[in-house]
Amino acid sequence: MTLDIPKLKQALNSRNGARLRMWLDICAHCGLCAQGCHFYQSDPRPEHVPAHRMKPMAEMLRKKGEVNEEFMQWLVDTVYGTCTMCQRCTMFCPYGIGIAFIVRATRALAVSQGLTPPGLASGLQNALDVGNNLGITDEEYRETIEWQLEELQEEMPNAVAPIDKKGAEVLVTFHPRDIKFYPQNLYGYLKLYNAAGLDFTLAGSKGWDSTNIGLFAGDDPAAAELCGRVVAAGENLGVRTILTAE
Repeated sequence: MTLDIPKLKQALNSRNGARLRMWLDICAHCGLCAQGCHFYQSDPRPEHVPAHRMKPMAEMLRKKGEVNEEFMQWLVDTVYGTCTMCQRCTMFCPYGIGIAFIVRATRALAVSQGLTPPGLASGLQNALDVGNNLGITDEEYRETIEWQLEELQEEMPNAVAPIDKKGAEVLVTFHPRDIKFYPQNLYGYLKLYNAAGLDFTLAGSKGWDSTNIGLFAGDDPAAAELCGRVVAAGENLGVRTILTAE
């Protein structure tokens, strides 16, 4: 691992805003955030207390970006390995500190050094190259929709699953796992939308995965690109509402 310190400092400076500094300063280290953390509840160790995940950013600021490879490995292990950014910790914090916000800002520092964990990096590359983080092909996507619609039509003969329908009220997007691993979820969605009489459409080859793994990874350019694809799909179809996954 060879660090690019100037690039690291640039990433640090871009996230060193008033809100982040205020949250780092006012944390009372009371530990109440641990009550909302599933990592801590399942394995109650000090390093699983959500407030601990703010330490890499605090130390990075104190050191002004002058860190070594060992520090960066600790940073990666802390902010990727023990947090899903679910934000439950903030609900228990008496100051309302956005620990997930700080975790994501810290992840961006890792991204600046090419240190995104391999599994996450692979999923992000799939999303950018193929259009979804599991690398599902257009053929697989459409076949799954057709399969579940056929199953549903045995129960609801008039059920529909329109794709790229212009002027629909709602664009429905998915988490790719619903297509690849849990197609029964798709069956349930279609049943609900049809029973409710919702004027909806599904996106075609682009814009149907709204999970935005770039946001989760801490990669701002990738997050903007993936979000833009969903927005573009909605605008091209002229929908009024986008129903996002998760």
